[in-house]
Amino acid sequence: GEGREQKVDYLSNTGFMLVLLFEVMGIEYFIWDLLSLIRRKKYNKKRINLKDLDERGPKLLAIVIAAWKEDNVIEDVIENMVNSSIYPRSMYHIFIGVYPNDTATIDAVKRLSLKYTNVHTCINIRPGPTTKAQNINYLIGYIKEFEIQNTCRFASLTIHDSEDVVHPYEFKVTNFLIDKHKALQFPVFPIVEKPRFGNFFKQLTTGTYADEFAENHYITMVGRYNNGAFVPSAGTGFVLSRDIIDDFNEEVLPEDSLTEDYRLSLTLYERGIRMYYVLEKVPRINNDRQLVYEFVSTRSLFPKTFKAAVRQKTRWILGITMQSFTFKDIVKTKGIRFSGRYSLYRDLKAKIGNLLAFVGYPVVLYFIASLFIPLRPIYPKFSLSWYTSLLVTIFMVERQFFRIVALYNVYGLRSVFFSCLLPPILPIRLVWGNIINLFATLGAYKQKIFGNKIRSDNKFKKCNIISKNKTTKAKKVAWAKTDHEFLSRHILKRYHRNLGDVLLEKGFVTAMELQEALTAAKYKRQKIGAYLTSNEIISEEELLISLAKTKRIQFIDYEVLKALSIDKYAGCFELEDMAAKLFIPILQKSGETVVAFCDDSPINTQTFIKEKYDIDIKPVFSTKNTIEEGLRIISKEGMRLSNEEISYAEALYRQNIINYEQCLIAKQYANELGTKEENIVAYMGLAKSKDSYVPEYIHSAG
Repeated sequence: GEGREQKVDYLSNTGFMLVLLFEVMGIEYFIWDLLSLIRRKKYNKKRINLKDLDERGPKLLAIVIAAWKEDNVIEDVIENMVNSSIYPRSMYHIFIGVYPNDTATIDAVKRLSLKYTNVHTCINIRPGPTTKAQNINYLIGYIKEFEIQNTCRFASLTIHDSEDVVHPYEFKVTNFLIDKHKALQFPVFPIVEKPRFGNFFKQLTTGTYADEFAENHYITMVGRYNNGAFVPSAGTGFVLSRDIIDDFNEEVLPEDSLTEDYRLSLTLYERGIRMYYVLEKVPRINNDRQLVYEFVSTRSLFPKTFKAAVRQKTRWILGITMQSFTFKDIVKTKGIRFSGRYSLYRDLKAKIGNLLAFVGYPVVLYFIASLFIPLRPIYPKFSLSWYTSLLVTIFMVERQFFRIVALYNVYGLRSVFFSCLLPPILPIRLVWGNIINLFATLGAYKQKIFGNKIRSDNKFKKCNIISKNKTTKAKKVAWAKTDHEFLSRHILKRYHRNLGDVLLEKGFVTAMELQEALTAAKYKRQKIGAYLTSNEIISEEELLISLAKTKRIQFIDYEVLKALSIDKYAGCFELEDMAAKLFIPILQKSGETVVAFCDDSPINTQTFIKEKYDIDIKPVFSTKNTIEEGLRIISKEGMRLSNEEISYAEALYRQNIINYEQCLIAKQYANELGTKEENIVAYMGLAKSKDSYVPEYIHSAG
């Protein structure tokens, strides 16, 4: 009996030490959560007013995607990105990095390049796979050469993965914020099926990603930013201003790291560059005609199997907690505030905290069993260990409450039930997620201890927080990428913007007006646009501005028309055709004519023009009144309103320095802001060094 008592005492002591450790870890989370909650209101006040997004002209943006063996998804990904983005197509370019020994992906990307002029194939000089960092660094070099050859300058560089569903408003929000912040991180939320009992276990692993990313990207990242702590990059939806790129000589992302994004954001943090975390929502009416708010976030499919999840998370844990920095670096590095050191400490301790499940769950199982079987309690009632375990339980409930809040805001009430309440007390998804993290941490330790030695210092001499001049045991750094799949086009349509979404975003209608109009239009079998205009809820111009956004076609108003030299194109078409079909030419150069249409133009007008005149036309939208005024100008019946000399933007267009969309955008914002076209073109990042190509007299016309 004495031996048995000693054994039980040993178990009790182990349980007490374990719960004490959980208490120490839990109280720091509790304090941090309270501080974050208090400061969140201040962050919410900084939210963007969507009407402000169009206040300034669009700048040239670069999007980079590193691709290795992605021929099965890359075309669908880019098709969705290009055809859903609410941003002028000519003002962003997508650069895709491929490898010479990956012909299938090269062929897929080249098909995209032929279809879209803003998609570019960049073949690496090294065979793949190298690392994601090396691929992106090579892309950055390619972009710099592109800027030189096209005399332009990108305002920012956005990193995305080859399986991302990019939000239609991401580029628009980037354009607005990059003037104020040097680095941005958009939230990343996993794509999951609508949870139900029938797919619960099928979606179990993916569900753990949804839980963790919802909590991290809805609560933790905001808390880090508000408290002045270190905000890490998520590796995708990560934006760097062009000025930051210039701060690095050659290697922007560290090529010797498995988590190059984390290391780069850490470098920026030490240099005093704060990552701005973007948590913005846009309104829309769902299929049930209910008003919902959708995060401007990156959506991605994550691993579905235990093995794939462990493999991916092993790389994350190894790169972040065992390769990027040490506890000594956190303590000794200068220039970092306390909140920053604490956030790094939280990241570092994951390699220990994840292992607690190894001993924690057996103790929990023993405790649960003791409630039904006559076992000596591991935490005797009203003892110190009992009170300690009670406090830990409170901390656990508090953490679950924050997860519930995050899941509710990101995924809805149904996901809350399947994640946090099935069953109550110790949910299955929480346990499964901790087991995945446990095995991933063990795998990271295994790679660190038994892998090949590689240097873990990077070449950014200014970044002292990353350990220097030492070696860390790990596998040879290579691209341990996850195999990807993508959504069907039917599902992707849910992420696209429709007319109602844009009307809401621009404030042309209220949510209530749109909801009532949708119901009435369906009853009357009218299109929503026709119903809104016929009932004078919106104007024709507001309708066409919104339609132009959804169809990615440029809209011109009367003021822009007056600034164009349309009378010079009077001979392009027969006046009778223009009057009958309600269209006018507004720009022309060799091999291309830009033609404005209105909502009353017959559906077959573009086909009619192409067949009769055998020319390549580029369509833009305008109102019927503007088209009719243009017809009077062309026919010389009205007052001559157009410039006698071509303007700065038109001259650049005719010389193939900018395209028609960029020309019209420059004219629009020059007129709205009351400034010269030269200023707008420069702000857009276009024609940076080609002013000398433009005749002197044109400068005065701008």
